[in-house]
Amino acid sequence: MGNRKCPLCFVNVPWTSVLARSYEMECPACRAPLELSRYTRVISGFTGITGGMIAVHLTPLIFPGALWVMRVVAGFLGFGMASAVGVWLAGDLVVRPKAEIAGFPHAST
Repeated sequence: MGNRKCPLCFVNVPWTSVLARSYEMECPACRAPLELSRYTRVISGFTGITGGMIAVHLTPLIFPGALWVMRVVAGFLGFGMASAVGVWLAGDLVVRPKAEIAGFPHAST
């Protein structure tokens, strides 16, 4: 399973927080800003696409004679559930980088 620990204080972050707030979460102990690592995002995207593709191809076997919309809905739900499983399995966290202040490039007078 995923690490789901704060990289600064090594406190476990709840999996519900990781799944619900993947970009803007805080460590429950030290309040450090955290986000999912790039590895976790790639694994989540890959498992989501694979799950959606499997759901699209299995829909006519499970529901013969269903409308084409059913395949779209199945693909959407398959993507969502499979990508959540990917985050759950590979849930590695990193400290969110500080946003640089975008200033005007010329010297102020």
